[in-house]
Amino acid sequence: MKKLLVLAAAAALYACGNSHDHAHDHNHDHGGHVHDHTSPVNHYGAEFDTTGAAIFSTAEFPEGKTDGTYRATIVESCQKMGCWMKVEHPDQGEVMVFMNDHAFFVPKTEVSGLTAYINGTAYWDTTSVDLQKHLLEDANASQEEIDAVTDDKYELQFNAMGVVILGYTGNEDAHEEGHDHDHDHSDANADGDETTALAE
Repeated sequence: MKKLLVLAAAAALYACGNSHDHAHDHNHDHGGHVHDHTSPVNHYGAEFDTTGAAIFSTAEFPEGKTDGTYRATIVESCQKMGCWMKVEHPDQGEVMVFMNDHAFFVPKTEVSGLTAYINGTAYWDTTSVDLQKHLLEDANASQEEIDAVTDDKYELQFNAMGVVILGYTGNEDAHEEGHDHDHDHSDANADGDETTALAE
C-alpha cells in the first residue's frame, strides 16, 4: 500500500512538471515593438509616437514648413494606389496628405470618417492645373469636375512620413501596380529644397 502511494505521488509530480501553462502572454516583443494579435494593422510608413499629437483642425500653419504629428479626420484616399488622402481642416478646407512621394501607401477604401495620426511636414505650395486634374482622376471624379479645373491653386499640403489609422478593419493591398505616378508630391517648389524628413 505504501509503495502504491509513493508511485502515485511520483506520477503526480511528473505530470505537474511537464504541464504547459496556456495563460502566458501572446504579445511578443520583437526588437522593442509589441505585437497585439487582436488589433488590426493600421500603421503605414515610418513608425512614430502619437502621444501629444496636435489636433489638425485647430492647428495654424504659417508660411514655410511646419514639422509635427497631428490627429485628423480622413475625408477620402486615392482610389488608384492609396498614395494620398484628404483630411479635414475647417479653415483650409480639405488638405492633401501625400505619402512621402510614394514611399508607402494607405488603404483606398473604408477610411472616410476615420481618425488618422499623421507625422511629417506641412507646407504651402502651388498645385498646378495638371496635378489637380490628375488627383481628381485618382479620386474617380466625373469628367465634368475634371474639366472645371482651370487655375493653379496655392494651398496647404502635407508630406507624411508615417500614418496611423484608427478603427480600420479592412484587409486590402493598398499598392496597385501599373498606376503612373511620376509626379513629385514633395514641397521642393516651396523654397527650393527637399522635404525635411523627420527622425523616426
